[in-house]
Amino acid sequence: MKELLRVSDLCRKNILKKISFSVGEGEMVAVMGPSGSGKSTLLYNVSGMDQADSGEVWLGDREIVGMSEDDRARLRLTRMGFVFQQMNMLANLNLLDNILLPSVHAEKSRAFRAQQTEKARGLMERFGIGDLSERKITEVSGGQLQRACICRSLMLSPQILFADEPTGALNQTASEEVLQAFLQIHEEGTAILMVTHDSRVAAKCERILYILDGELRSELQLGRYSAEKSGAREQSAAEWLNRMGW
Repeated sequence: MKELLRVSDLCRKNILKKISFSVGEGEMVAVMGPSGSGKSTLLYNVSGMDQADSGEVWLGDREIVGMSEDDRARLRLTRMGFVFQQMNMLANLNLLDNILLPSVHAEKSRAFRAQQTEKARGLMERFGIGDLSERKITEVSGGQLQRACICRSLMLSPQILFADEPTGALNQTASEEVLQAFLQIHEEGTAILMVTHDSRVAAKCERILYILDGELRSELQLGRYSAEKSGAREQSAAEWLNRMGW
């Protein structure tokens, strides 16, 4: 598997301590650890949303840590997607316009807007929310809203998707719907780096990284997900996390 993301000796204000790992093209990787262990800080520094103190983060041929804030913002817009537990959508816009909002900042031409509108509607259909385009965010369920966030994250065809507890605020049914959406994205070749507290969620990933006190303590290799082996994968993940003191 060709390497897409490479993190080397990443440090951040006594929170992250020389963390090193990589993510391959199209790979789905979970990050786990207790509250306060540095998981979200890792995600923000790897994606360039925050500026690390030292170390290197390479996305393909671009080194992120030394970039200016404007260059990091442009890289996030054009090559990364983001899905958070707090969904950060605007209450005065309908679902379709919320999905379109970030991508129209990339280019403001009328032709591009029309093209992106068609793409947004296609993504909404694909993830089962095609009939909700005119709804306000207060008029849909949590699972539907999170699937809209996934649509928004895919509008500019990112190489990698960063997700921070994307199922954390959802019930079991909505969580499963969102997980299936992530698996579909993964199968189509987009890399995913996901922070989660849920071992069931992590067990659907190819690897799990365990962070404790800002250090990468261990890694579990699970391989490509298959529904037929989901029970065995969840058991393996649970046993491994138990050994980690989870």
